[in-house]
Formats: sequence, structure tokens, C-alpha cells
Amino acid sequence: MPKLRAGDKVAIVAPSAKIGGKAEIENALNYIKELGLEPVLGKHLLEQRRYMAGTDKDRAEDINTAFADQEIKALFCVRAAAGATRILPLIDYEVARKNPKPVIGFCDNAALQVALLKKANIVSYNGFVFTYDCKNGNLDTKIRSSLENLLQGKKIKIISGATKRKGKAKGELIAVNLSVLLYLAGTPYFPDLRGKILLIEDVHERMHKIDLMLQQLKQQPHFAELAGVIFGQFTDCSGDDEDGTLDDCIDDFLQGTDFPVIHNFDFGHTPSRYVLPLGSQVSLDADNASLEVLSY
Repeated sequence: MPKLRAGDKVAIVAPSAKIGGKAEIENALNYIKELGLEPVLGKHLLEQRRYMAGTDKDRAEDINTAFADQEIKALFCVRAAAGATRILPLIDYEVARKNPKPVIGFCDNAALQVALLKKANIVSYNGFVFTYDCKNGNLDTKIRSSLENLLQGKKIKIISGATKRKGKAKGELIAVNLSVLLYLAGTPYFPDLRGKILLIEDVHERMHKIDLMLQQLKQQPHFAELAGVIFGQFTDCSGDDEDGTLDDCIDDFLQGTDFPVIHNFDFGHTPSRYVLPLGSQVSLDADNASLEVLSY
């Protein structure tokens, strides 16, 4: 992806949940302007339908319009929560393919990011979203530095987490919320796992559900051909004693596999995290708990 420059226009879109009013994103808009970028609000940004930012058609229209506009250089998502999977059949992937630009979002927005990678080979930046990260006006330094490095096209190497299983691998990075990933199972938007480095995280899930989702993931096509796995943060995920721990779930999941693994990586629903290029080529060194972005 080419780096963004001062004066570039960026679309502000809501593929998922409603935001309730422009005041909810004023801090984030000010941050975008501080970067020298010109925010362009989506036509339907402030609309509401149930828990979503307008109808599926309206939300998809804002995405398609942003990709078709040659002056728009990136898309920033205002909120995640839920709803992005509903618009995936309405996205014009051919237009996106012809006009590649990153979608910057987090959590539920990853459904759109993964679909754009699968259907249009679009690299997106996962780990930053307006209402979650700018609500207090103080953007975390780790989020800020990693996001701005991506926007400026800089090289990235991260040392984070701990070795779960030693080994090294290279492949395309899929950084995604586990629940959101499995919403896509059985659809045309689920990623091809062959040769991928998969980074997963989740929030507010019962431990037995984490266990079952990991087993469902293990049963997806080409799972055995994954190049490596990184476990991010599983925030506020708990269960009864009989459910076991997250480590128990991970250990069961890893039975019968041999790819390198890192766990406790700084990516997930925590105040501080790395913003990562979903769809980039990366090198995983589990021996040293490092992830290096090779190209994006």
C-alpha cells in the first residue's frame, strides 16, 4: 500500500454498529486532522437501524462510494460491535480491486477486511477504531505509533507475547477476532488458510465457547496447512472450573499440529495494542516471540 500524505482525503464509514451522533467521533476526527488528512464523512454515517448504522444497503453504499472515489486514499471505520457480515454480499469487490486502499478498523470490522482480502486482495489495517480508541481524547501510544507507521508505509517488527511452540514461518497475516472469523465459516468470505499466519483474539466470551470455536476453526478447510498461529488477548473471557483455562483450550486446540505458536501477543480488546496489516506478508519467529512485516 502507498503511504498516505498530508492533504489526502479519507472516508469515514460505519460498516457495523451505529454511533449515536457526530459528537461521539469528534476526538477521532480531530486526530485524523492532526495527521494532515481530510476526513470525508459517509453519506449514511449517522443513520440508525436497530443496532446498526442504517440499512445494509446504506452501509454498503458508503463503502462502495469510498472505493470508487479516486481521491479517497483510505477508509476509517467509526465503530465495530456487530453488523459488518450483513453487508458483505453488497460490496462491489471488483471496484475495490481496481482501486485498492486500506480499511482501518477493529473487531467486527474485520469481517469486511477479511472479505476484501479474499475477494479483492485488499490489505487492511486492523486494530484501531474511532469510538473505542479515541473516546477519552487520549490515544494509546502503542496504537498511535503502530497505526502511523502503517499509514507512512514504514517497516514494522514487533516483539510481543511468549513462545508457545518454537519455530519460524513466513506467510500472509490474518489478524481477526475469533468470533468474527467463524461468522464467516461456510460463506464465500472465509479466508483460505493455506500458508497463512493466523492471529486471533476475543472478548466477553465464556471459556467453553472459546474452546468450541477453536475446535470449529480446526475443522475448517485447509486448517492443517496453516503456517503459524498467534494468540492475542482474550479479554474478560471466563468460565466455570469445569470449563478449564484458556491454556487448556489452546493446548487441546494444538494437539495434532506442528506449526510455530506465540501466545499473549499484544492484540485484542485491551486499551493498548498493535495495529496490524491484515493481508500483509510477515515473518513469524516464535523462538523469539517476534512478528516482522515484510511487505504490505
